[in-house]
Amino acid sequence: MQILTKHIARQFILQSQLLAPGPNRPGKAGVLQTIRQLGYVQIDTISVVERAHHHVLWTRVPDYEQAHLRALNEEDRAVFDYWAHAASYLPMEYYPFSLYQKSRIDKGSGFWRITDPKLETYVLQRIEAEGPLMSKDFQKEKNKPDLPWRLPAINMVIRQLFMRGELMVAGRRSFQKCYDLPVRVLPEGISTKIPSAGEFAEHVVRRDLQAHGLVKLSEFGYLLRVPRKEYQKVLQKMMGAGEVVAVAIKGTDGSPYFAFCNQLDAFLPTKKKAFHILSPFDNLIIQRKRLAELFDFNYTLECYVPAAKRQFGYFGLPLLYGHQFVGLMDAKADRKSKVLHIKKLEWTGKTSQTLLRAFDKKLKAFARFCGCTDIRK
Repeated sequence: MQILTKHIARQFILQSQLLAPGPNRPGKAGVLQTIRQLGYVQIDTISVVERAHHHVLWTRVPDYEQAHLRALNEEDRAVFDYWAHAASYLPMEYYPFSLYQKSRIDKGSGFWRITDPKLETYVLQRIEAEGPLMSKDFQKEKNKPDLPWRLPAINMVIRQLFMRGELMVAGRRSFQKCYDLPVRVLPEGISTKIPSAGEFAEHVVRRDLQAHGLVKLSEFGYLLRVPRKEYQKVLQKMMGAGEVVAVAIKGTDGSPYFAFCNQLDAFLPTKKKAFHILSPFDNLIIQRKRLAELFDFNYTLECYVPAAKRQFGYFGLPLLYGHQFVGLMDAKADRKSKVLHIKKLEWTGKTSQTLLRAFDKKLKAFARFCGCTDIRK
């Protein structure tokens, strides 16, 4: 078993997460490369600054534009919208593995609530006849008195059909999903064969090792509800083939981490440092226990905490410099006045002039990314 210090482990993880200094990944091709490397990018509706999926990509693609992601999704069909640990953009080559998830959804009871077969049929027939529709396009019709025309019922049925794979997101209009039939969304040649449980587990193991570099057994397939024994079988097979190695990290709980042998062999530490203002939904920090153990950073996103109980602020953004988390910033973008308000800023330790200069440069770039021309502290 190889033994790594936290210092080296962090650098390896950040390199895998595309957060270490390295070659630029510009333009639309860079966005696709980034999504493929990360495995997925979470979609979130909160827009206190910029929405999470744009924020995650901007952090890693220097010239990121929202049009890049839109083109990959709606024109190139290189990425699609489905469930990872939450609603996410995934590489289109992952589509067959989404079929495994869809096949496990109980068609009788529904994913969200009990569904309505009669309403399902109506929704599918309208989309088949009219093309992509948003949920708000399903308005009450006087000649259909026998259907439950309350919008919540429509929304639940559409979500159910989406989760089962009978509908796909064809695009978005003002962030509202446009749903269509899969046959009209999928690119030619994509496999529609449902993988086995073992094949799905192997896909998740490979995805997570590629994205995170070092992963312990309990961290694979975050929130996917796959039995741990399935991942154990895959890891044993890959270790037996010399593809994966077990790694011990000093200062952790002693549980082994796993890594691809070729990635670890090719890893070269660097003394260069990059400053990042991270989204609360960034792939690096979404597993809080992992974040605390490997980076000694205890983080809580307090927008879900009652105001009276918040310790820091509504939307704290983690600040990463090099391989260390150095602070937290609560910010809000007022797009009407084009002002980025820094409501609170705290550093975890002593600050140097070099760190503050790096922060100031990144903060100005972040303000521009959020559509702001002024920063107020």
